[in-house]
Amino acid sequence: MVKILKNFLMFASIIAMYQLNPCNLVLADNVSPTSEVQTTSIQNASNTQSPQDGDNSSLVQSGAKSSTSQNVSGSYEKNMSENSISQSSSSSTIVENNFVISASNVDEANDVSVNKTWRIQFNQPIVLSSAEENIKIVDKKTDKEVPINISLSENNFYVNISSSTSSYAPDNEYLLSVGTGLMSAYNRTLKASFSMTFKTGSIITSINDISVSINQRDSYQLPDVVTANMSNGEKKSVNVTWDNPLGNLNIPGSYVYQGQVEGYDKKVNLNLIINASAETAPSSVTSTSAWIWQLQNEVDAYGGIDNLISKLKSLGIANVCIKYNEGERASGGGMNFREDFLKYVNNFKEAGFKVGTWGYNHFDDVEGEANIIVDALNNSDYYVFDPEDAVSGKTKQAEEICQIVRSKCPNAIIGYTTFPIASYHQDIPYSVFNKYCDFAAPQCYWGEMKWSVTACMDKMIQDYQYYGLDKPIYPLIQSYNVDYSDYETYAGYKFNSTGLWSFDELGSTCQDFLISEGDKLSS
Repeated sequence: MVKILKNFLMFASIIAMYQLNPCNLVLADNVSPTSEVQTTSIQNASNTQSPQDGDNSSLVQSGAKSSTSQNVSGSYEKNMSENSISQSSSSSTIVENNFVISASNVDEANDVSVNKTWRIQFNQPIVLSSAEENIKIVDKKTDKEVPINISLSENNFYVNISSSTSSYAPDNEYLLSVGTGLMSAYNRTLKASFSMTFKTGSIITSINDISVSINQRDSYQLPDVVTANMSNGEKKSVNVTWDNPLGNLNIPGSYVYQGQVEGYDKKVNLNLIINASAETAPSSVTSTSAWIWQLQNEVDAYGGIDNLISKLKSLGIANVCIKYNEGERASGGGMNFREDFLKYVNNFKEAGFKVGTWGYNHFDDVEGEANIIVDALNNSDYYVFDPEDAVSGKTKQAEEICQIVRSKCPNAIIGYTTFPIASYHQDIPYSVFNKYCDFAAPQCYWGEMKWSVTACMDKMIQDYQYYGLDKPIYPLIQSYNVDYSDYETYAGYKFNSTGLWSFDELGSTCQDFLISEGDKLSS
């Protein structure tokens, strides 16, 4: 027959929950997962009343001095899911005298979280002021008491204990003790004190930045695991969750990815450099090209086509891209672009130049403009669309013209040049040109934009990546009114090919850079 105890009994000692142990002891539902909470309790096997029923009786399972640890071991093995250890066993012993828990009943807890919240369940409601006076945590290294917060929950049957500072120190030992003066709401006191030692685990002190360099179109995945530097001097592999998925690997440039690691309050940084690959570039345009708007005016300015060609060669340029059309027309602004091009194209060819054409697009006459573009391709090495404000909102016409041109010139090298910041010009059908063209030549005129080189290039790259514009990028940069250092900064991006807009406005600073370091503009 079970004897009802008259004395205030505590159910059980606190048991450490190892972070890697797959079996969890009682976790409080209302506590944040970053603050570990843990408790164990033992209830009367002969009475099904809960503590809230006010039952004073208690049954200690495996009541021998060493059996508390045995019971705890069993709870791990059974992977308990209940809110308390409440099942009796064949080895249960009826306690007829005062229940006294000694330190020997309690296992040490190792690798405890520095944010640990201990939770102890009693079979009678606890007086908060008494708990605050009789429950202590001492730093064993300094032998000083640790400031703690104590609170009650679930009708005061649970005592919750946490450090009142930001956290416990890592890799340190502490002693948690409950004194005999602990009083229940029924004016009963604990007859025997107990204590347990716990040791905190290591914490992450730093994670080094990661640098990765790959070639355009290489296969690459963001790592699932990174190496952390721990407080005990060791290194540990930890899981990382990246804030954003890996972007398009077809666009050269420098990208920064940030991730998070549980238990680490700083961001993990991964710097990814995608180098432009010559293998993916159309061979006719992978060099620095001079773009010419009014060819006849330039011929006249240099005193003839031969002098113009000599000037280009002196700057290390052997690739020109010359205007061919204005919409469906071959002329505009008093210039006959097609006629002037055909007059001098053979001079460039005989001098060993690659010769491309470009046209400012209107897309008002689908068939007419498609035909003049096909004509340009029949007379040049490549053609570059220039869809700007005149093409805004003309997605259907863009698709039709590109289809016609591709059907008639399936093997032609075709590019497109337009505003560099795609997110600012969403009425331009970038996706259509990305579908039909071999490369993109965004107009990165950072001086005209009053942006820095890096702001312009990085935003352009970011937008192209975001919108899935995955064709090789050969930027068109301004040749006037920018500093020498701007060209040096741009060269650091190592694009496979660069266009200069324009030879008509070529400035002395650009010429100086071309003579001294021009080979850096195209990798």
